[in-house]
Amino acid sequence: MAPWTVHRATAPATPDDAAMWAVTGASRAHADTHRSLFGYPDAAWQAPEVAALLRERPYERSTLLVATADGARHEADAVVGAALVNVPTQDNPHLAVAESWVRPDVRGRGVGTALLDAVEAAARAEGRRTLIVMSTHRAPADGTPTAVSRSGTGAVPALDAATRLAAARGYGLEQVERFSTFAFPLDDERRAVVRRAHDDAARAAGDAYRLVAWTGPTPDAHLDQMAVLRTRMSTDVPTADLQVEEEPWDAERVRAHDREVVEQGRVAAVVAAQHVPSGDLVAFTVVEWPPTLPEVAYQQDTLVVAAHRGHRLGMLVKTAQLLRLEDLWPGLRRLHTWNAQENDHMLAINVALGFTPTGVLGMWQRDLDGGGRERPVV
Repeated sequence: MAPWTVHRATAPATPDDAAMWAVTGASRAHADTHRSLFGYPDAAWQAPEVAALLRERPYERSTLLVATADGARHEADAVVGAALVNVPTQDNPHLAVAESWVRPDVRGRGVGTALLDAVEAAARAEGRRTLIVMSTHRAPADGTPTAVSRSGTGAVPALDAATRLAAARGYGLEQVERFSTFAFPLDDERRAVVRRAHDDAARAAGDAYRLVAWTGPTPDAHLDQMAVLRTRMSTDVPTADLQVEEEPWDAERVRAHDREVVEQGRVAAVVAAQHVPSGDLVAFTVVEWPPTLPEVAYQQDTLVVAAHRGHRLGMLVKTAQLLRLEDLWPGLRRLHTWNAQENDHMLAINVALGFTPTGVLGMWQRDLDGGGRERPVV
């Protein structure tokens, strides 16, 4: 048996709560992992974000699992790896989604296996039969072995520890996402590229559409329309053969989501396209920015409603957002985004605007009804 104990973290009541040891340790381990892969920890969970996820929430429940050496003190520096297990509570009753990470200095010593055992046990304890586990990688180097997704689009490095572990445990690589980055500030040449793309998209959209933008929580006037867009986002984007079902959103769920973004210490910036004749919002894009990490922002959802595609609304809202971000957040240096490799249209938009590939994200799926090992969680 590997010399590791996996602990279920307690939600800290305050930043000074003794329970913060697990949250802080998990965040540091995640930062170390991303720094070893990409040279910076931008996409790692920050401790306040993790603490917010562990609080009681109306639509999702999150469990943090942290690994330490057997007998180690409950201190942040003792955490050698961690995992987040998320389960929807109002929809998708069959599903759990998890991500795990292991500190670079202890890879290959069984920490990942111990965490995956605990993740599967946690998912089963929640009554879930389908588990999706995410793995983060550098993009495969030319000529190196790869594991190709079952959809045939996208691949992850075959020899990475996470790939070998997932495959050995019976997970199928259902989807691969491309992790891309847009660099700020814009020089004159790059700004001209974005401006030209925006103007071309505006001409294609014509007078039938206008842009609406806000920063922070959704204005009351747009709550119902954003609920429609968020519901469609749950099913309209490419999901390969991932066993995910529609998420029904209403105005209250939009409000709850907005509160969670604030509780995580982030600020959301939204640009939407409104169909003038009907007044409906028919496209949107969201970027979130953590003021405690001012050089970084994260591209979240982008969607164009199916009935309004073909008018370049995706390009319209994306370019409008890029052009406003410099003014909103002058210290911004890197905007990160993740897109399914089969989402050719959105990837083409990103490439045209100057996003560059950074890494890949594997989406591994397994039916837990087939049994498997469980490791005790303390």
